[in-house]
Amino acid sequence: MARLLGLSHEWQVAILDSCGVGHLGSKLLIAGIDPVETSELSRSEVNESLNALTLAVEGELPCIFTLSYEFGLLLNGIRSRHFSRTEPHIFLARFKNLIVHNYATKTTHVLGPDPQQVVERLLDTSNLAAYEIGRHATLLSSSFSKSEYLAAVSEIQEEIRSGNTYQANIVQRFEAEIGDLDPQAIFVRLRRDHPAAFAAFIQRARSTVVSVSPERFFRIAGGIIEASPIKGTAPRVGDEAIDKKTRETLLNSRKDNAENTMIVDLLRNDLGRVCDFGSIVVTKLCDLEEHPTLFHLVSTIRGQLKQNAGFADVIRALFPCGSITGAPKISTMKIIDRVEKAARGLSMGAIGYSIPNAFETEGSGLSSGIDTNVAIRTMVIRDGIAAFSTGGGIVSDSEPDLEYGEMLLKAKALFAALGINSTEFL
Repeated sequence: MARLLGLSHEWQVAILDSCGVGHLGSKLLIAGIDPVETSELSRSEVNESLNALTLAVEGELPCIFTLSYEFGLLLNGIRSRHFSRTEPHIFLARFKNLIVHNYATKTTHVLGPDPQQVVERLLDTSNLAAYEIGRHATLLSSSFSKSEYLAAVSEIQEEIRSGNTYQANIVQRFEAEIGDLDPQAIFVRLRRDHPAAFAAFIQRARSTVVSVSPERFFRIAGGIIEASPIKGTAPRVGDEAIDKKTRETLLNSRKDNAENTMIVDLLRNDLGRVCDFGSIVVTKLCDLEEHPTLFHLVSTIRGQLKQNAGFADVIRALFPCGSITGAPKISTMKIIDRVEKAARGLSMGAIGYSIPNAFETEGSGLSSGIDTNVAIRTMVIRDGIAAFSTGGGIVSDSEPDLEYGEMLLKAKALFAALGINSTEFL
């Protein structure tokens, strides 16, 4: 990892890292260096942007991409009252060569037509950097004060009582000036303290993406599509007696199980638009997943893709993920746009990759297909400013103060990586 981050000071790098945690079958680190092509698309004509992404994803070279939440609004015919001049709707990078590390077998492979060139760059230690752990960022702004966030929760609950939504996910946006703390150092801190199955470090033309997302959006392999939404979060403190009680409480929480089940039903409906009739099954429902500082409830839904269903059809059917919108999706997205005070950008969007058949290699563990995360626990660093959003699902019996605490709990890892004390928000 140090060598890959070292290379990022000279070459454009995209790293997708399961961090060795092993959730949902994740076991690989996949890295592309010096892409042969990159594009950043923010066209008002969403069909053109989606077609360009589809051509790249279904092409003959590996592709790594990001999708902003606002692109999902446009796909669903919603004009947001928020606008970001900087976050592209779509970023994509295509690579001739990939570095693949398999945490299960502890082996590293270089795949593609020019492996020797990649190896030589990796072995050049002159570009390795030491990351100062004492440096810290300065918080500049947040989109809600505490009282405003509590009022937003109450406003969502009024929408629920009026029958306009059953559950809505709202987020708070934070911005911090990073000073002399570079993106590589932030990723090192996050990966060290909060390893996640769908982490990412991606350099784009004018920004860098740093993510430690624990949530898979969807994976496509062999004609099967699988989604794994997270709903239900509780703190993990490291004391076994306390954590045991927390596990039991989360597993038996009617509120958290109801949130999760609602999103499972939403995703079953979304998947039904692109899957064979009768093929959709829920393979896991409200399973407990353990992370360094959090417990999550995770479900998995699987279906057989229709023979004529392409990548564009899947994106139109599923994006954005229901776990970060709520249900029903379209009406809830409109409510969210009215209640929230800032564009989400990449936060709550998606990060993904596609691997063509020619790059499938048994020894490396890399298989052809498409895998994506939900871009939670994700920040975008641009012009010395790090921006990210965290939040949670609101239901009729949500307690506003507890929802505010859950939002801060999810932000804690990102604040810590920036060297910011989050207790000032309590």
